[in-house]
Amino acid sequence: MYAEFRHLDGACAGETRIVRKDFATIGRHPSADIPFDAERDLDVSGRHAAVFRQGEVWVLRDLGSTNGTWVNGARLKGDRVLAPNDVLRFGSDGPQLVFLPSTGAPPTIPATKAVVSKPTAPRRVPVVSTTGRIRVEVRRQLASWKRAMIVVGVVAVVGVLALIQNRSNKSRAEAGERVLLLARADSLLARMEAATTSVASLTAALADARRETARLRAILAAPEAAGTATDSISQALATSLDRHEAVTRAAELDLDVIALANSDAVAMVVTEFAGGRRVAGTGFSVRVRGDSGWIATSRHLVTDSAGRPAAKLGVLFNGSSQNFRAELVGAADSADLALLVVRVRRGVPVVRTLGKGAYRGEPVAMLGFPFGFDFQVGGDWRRVGVRVSRFTGTVRAVGRDRLDIDGYGVSGSSGSPLFNSAGEVTGIVFGGDPASAGRTVYAVPVRVLEELLRKF
Repeated sequence: MYAEFRHLDGACAGETRIVRKDFATIGRHPSADIPFDAERDLDVSGRHAAVFRQGEVWVLRDLGSTNGTWVNGARLKGDRVLAPNDVLRFGSDGPQLVFLPSTGAPPTIPATKAVVSKPTAPRRVPVVSTTGRIRVEVRRQLASWKRAMIVVGVVAVVGVLALIQNRSNKSRAEAGERVLLLARADSLLARMEAATTSVASLTAALADARRETARLRAILAAPEAAGTATDSISQALATSLDRHEAVTRAAELDLDVIALANSDAVAMVVTEFAGGRRVAGTGFSVRVRGDSGWIATSRHLVTDSAGRPAAKLGVLFNGSSQNFRAELVGAADSADLALLVVRVRRGVPVVRTLGKGAYRGEPVAMLGFPFGFDFQVGGDWRRVGVRVSRFTGTVRAVGRDRLDIDGYGVSGSSGSPLFNSAGEVTGIVFGGDPASAGRTVYAVPVRVLEELLRKF
C-alpha cells in the first residue's frame, strides 16, 4: 500500500510524489519527502506537515506550521484521516496537493547492470608521410562536417519530439485538472444538499450557489467541451467553487450549539443621551468578579460624537425583561469598542471564551439585537424577555484593526459578538457598508478587546 500526492498548483504544478514509507514530511526544506519550491512556495513552512500510515489509512498532521493546513477548505485542528481525492492546502492561499491512495506494491526502479571495460594493448603509432597527413586532415574535416550535420538533424528531431511530448503532457494535465474539478464540484454539491440553515438570506444564497455550481459542472462534464472552451469553463468553475465554499461553510455552522453555550451572556444595551435621544444595541459579558460583570459593546452606542458618555445606560440580558443599570468604565482609543460594568446579584453569565483571532474564509456566527425593541422573536418582550437573534457570515478579510465579514441577514447589529465554529469570540461588530444592504459587516478583532480588558 502506498500513496500518491499530485501538485495542483504552485511552483511544482503537475508533478506527482509517491510515498512508499510509513511516515513522510511535507514542506520547503530540502529533506522533505514531499517537497515544495523553497523560493516560490513561500506559504509553505520548511517542515509544514506530515502524512503517516495507520493500518489501512493515511493520516495528515500539521507540524506547527506558520500558516496552517487545510483539507477540502477546512482548517486542520488535529490529526485527519485522508480520503481519496482530498485536496490539501498549505496556508490559506498556498499551493495544493490531491491525495491519491493506491493498493498493491509500489512501482520499482530496475537495477542497472555494471559494464566492466577490458584493458587494451598499447597501439603502435605509424610514421606517416606529408601526403598521407594531408589526406588524413581532409578526411578529418569531412568527418567533422558530417558529424555537425548529424547533430543538427538530431537536434531538429529532438525538438519536434519535445514539442509533441509537451502537447501530450499539456493535454494530460488538462484532463487531470478537469477530473479534479468535477470531483471537487461533486463534493461541494453534496455538502450543499446536506447543509441546512434557519437564516433566510443564507438559504437563498445557498440555493443560488447550488444552481450555478451544478450548471457549470454540467457544461464541463459534457463530451463536446474541448479546447479553449474547456479552459474558460474550468476557470469559471474553479472561481465559482472558491466563492461558494464560503457560503457552504456558513450554512454548515451549528448555530444551535454556539447559541446554547453563549446566548445567556448576550445583552441588549439601551442608552439615553442628554436631550432625550435613545438608542439600542448589543453587548456581551466577558468577565465577572463577584456581582460585577464587564460588558463589551460598541463605543458609538454609549458615547456621543464628542466622546461624552450617555446620561443613562442599561442592559437587559437575553431571556430577561429586567433593565440593569450600567456604567461606562473605559473605551479603546483607536477602535469602536467600550467596556461597561453592571452589578447583578449572584453575578452574570459570561461568554465561553475569547479566541485567538480569525482567518480568511472562516465561518462565523453573530448573536445580537439588530432591531432593538422593534423586533423581538417570541412575543411581548416585557412579558417573555428580550430574545437574541442569530446570524451567520464568512470572514472576507483580516486586518490588524478590522475584520471584513460577508454577512447574511445582518443589519444594525453593533456590539454583537462574533463567534467561530468552536464558540470562541473572535471579534465585535461595530458597523458595515451601507451600500451592501447588510451584507458587508465590519468587526473589531478580539485582540483589541483583550488589550482593553488588561487596563481594568
